[in-house]
Amino acid sequence: MPWLRAAQHRAPVFFMPRYDTWCVTRYEDVITVLRDPVTYSSRKTINLDKLPPDLLSAFPDGPPDRVLVSLDPPDHTRLRGLAQKAFTPKLVEAREAEIRTLCHALIDRFAADGRCEFVSQFAAHLPVQVITRLIGAPVEHTDDFRQWAHDRIALLGSAPSLGEDERATIARRLIRFSGWLRDFVESRRKAPRDDLASALIAATSDDGSPALSTSEIVNLIGTILSAGSSTTVNFIPLFIRLLLSHPGQLALIREDPQLMRRAVEEALRRSTSVYGVPRVTTRPVTLAGVDIPAGADLYVHYAAAQRDDAVFDDPDTFDILRPNVHRQFAFGRGIHTCLGAPLARLEARVAAECLLDRLPGLRLVAGQEETWLPHLLTPGLARLELEWDR
Repeated sequence: MPWLRAAQHRAPVFFMPRYDTWCVTRYEDVITVLRDPVTYSSRKTINLDKLPPDLLSAFPDGPPDRVLVSLDPPDHTRLRGLAQKAFTPKLVEAREAEIRTLCHALIDRFAADGRCEFVSQFAAHLPVQVITRLIGAPVEHTDDFRQWAHDRIALLGSAPSLGEDERATIARRLIRFSGWLRDFVESRRKAPRDDLASALIAATSDDGSPALSTSEIVNLIGTILSAGSSTTVNFIPLFIRLLLSHPGQLALIREDPQLMRRAVEEALRRSTSVYGVPRVTTRPVTLAGVDIPAGADLYVHYAAAQRDDAVFDDPDTFDILRPNVHRQFAFGRGIHTCLGAPLARLEARVAAECLLDRLPGLRLVAGQEETWLPHLLTPGLARLELEWDR
């Protein structure tokens, strides 16, 4: 990213007229923004301004713009605290054996072929399978959850470009599945189990009363699912490509499997699947010597900041022994640090371990064309061809 490197040194905060947005590229400035939610609001992270009014009926629990990623304190503080009680590291860590089983089941489908298209045959399936089971929903609804996540993203991100018939079809599916999910949450109220839905229901206020409404729980589940269906789906192929294109680094991992955890962290820094996040200023502010008015949109460029050579030596190099890799912030920093970060890390690590264990001589198919799914916030590889010794 030569132009971003130049921006960091010459104009670390600059205006992009095409998007009417200020771009923040330098590590220290990005951290400043992320740690100051009072000055840099998240209220436009999900922007429904362009969603036609008739399509708001697709969200019977209310517009999904009051979710963690788009809330500021104090509303964010309340919802985050309650969600964190349910979405605990212990709950995630207990899923490792299950995630490993799911990985092996996916690999079983193509192991004998000697070749696969990794995005469609593995990465697109694992995160939603994991989240469906974590929520506690019946496994036969896995495909429904995947479609629900895609439909939410399509409406929120692309509604103006969708045709009328397509929008109506998506809206009907969203209404139908949102209704099923509401019924599922209510069934867990009557008969709780050891799953995320039940844990969210069990969260209580200071007076002991249920703290989250059914609508809030449905929106939280939608947020977790949508994130897992975009960021993690995109990150796993990027991680595998990095490992296979750096045989020296892979050799270090084979010698010491514990280094796989560091490899995940370095991949998150080097090839984050979240390129940036939007913010809006609540007051006039000066950032990196640049005066920005109140109400200005910002694009906080994660991908640029995580390759800032003022912080990371030789930042374009994939180095799993990088001493300060802990300074990466692919999952955000401050109050909006991703709730599902431990789960995404676990999925990426276990996926890589299973693939390397099961597929001897695993390698990238030579000469394949690099194709991407374009997105301002979360671009991803459209395809990744792999092969191995049969």
